[in-house]
Amino acid sequence: MAPVSASSTAAAILHCKCPRCHQGDLFIHHSHYHLSGLLDMPDTCPVCGRDIQIEPGFYLGAMWVSYPIVMLLLIVSLLVSYLVFRLDLLLSFGIAAGLLLAVLPLILRYSRVLFLYLFARD
Repeated sequence: MAPVSASSTAAAILHCKCPRCHQGDLFIHHSHYHLSGLLDMPDTCPVCGRDIQIEPGFYLGAMWVSYPIVMLLLIVSLLVSYLVFRLDLLLSFGIAAGLLLAVLPLILRYSRVLFLYLFARD
């Protein structure tokens, strides 16, 4: 298999593709907002056959990836709404909560993808 460049790796992460071949989809449903099957993943990559379900509970570790993402979004949205736009603190928390709720499906999926790329690369 040909060596993979950093730019193609970044594109594969962005498009939720297999860490080995960068072509197979990591999720069964392409839409990030298909909530009933948000985290449904095939057992193996449909293109190269790489095992995606590494072991039971493997993706619980993705919580450690999602936590800093959530904290970063929370802190940035609070600072921008409270300090830049001078909104009330309670309203700032409401805006931050609404933002996190809106991007939660993205956070859940991309934390799994990043965890897979970090700890299960071939």
